[in-house]
Amino acid sequence: MGTDSESTVAPLTNGDLSGCANLYAESFNGSPWNESWTVADARQRLSDFLETPRSFGVCACDSTDQLVGFAIGHLERSCGQDHFLLQEMCVRPDLQRQGCGTALLGALERRVPEATNWYLLTAHESDAARFYQRNGSRPAGRMGVYVRP
Repeated sequence: MGTDSESTVAPLTNGDLSGCANLYAESFNGSPWNESWTVADARQRLSDFLETPRSFGVCACDSTDQLVGFAIGHLERSCGQDHFLLQEMCVRPDLQRQGCGTALLGALERRVPEATNWYLLTAHESDAARFYQRNGSRPAGRMGVYVRP
């Protein structure tokens, strides 16, 4: 992404979903995630998130208007306060570690300043976890993630 003068961060709209779904599948099917996303499944996932009440998303484009990253989540009310659940974030793999992710988080923060806390899920001991920690997140001490088969 380079410098701010080379990129634009704007609100995420339905018109951005196809590009985001392509980027999502490309990113998460590759290392280190090695998942098996189809573009159609990624588009459905992101569309569902964007249609969630009080959702907010942002996308970043380079100087040629090519999508390079996005982030999306929604506000949730808990005990009289709004909390923001960051549901997905993705930056084109060859442009990671150049400031795009930090710019996306900053843009979201400006759009949801009323959020008391932010929550997100990511792999332990991963580059993603280290990125979020560098940007002010910390592991939740009291909380755990539980799954059922």
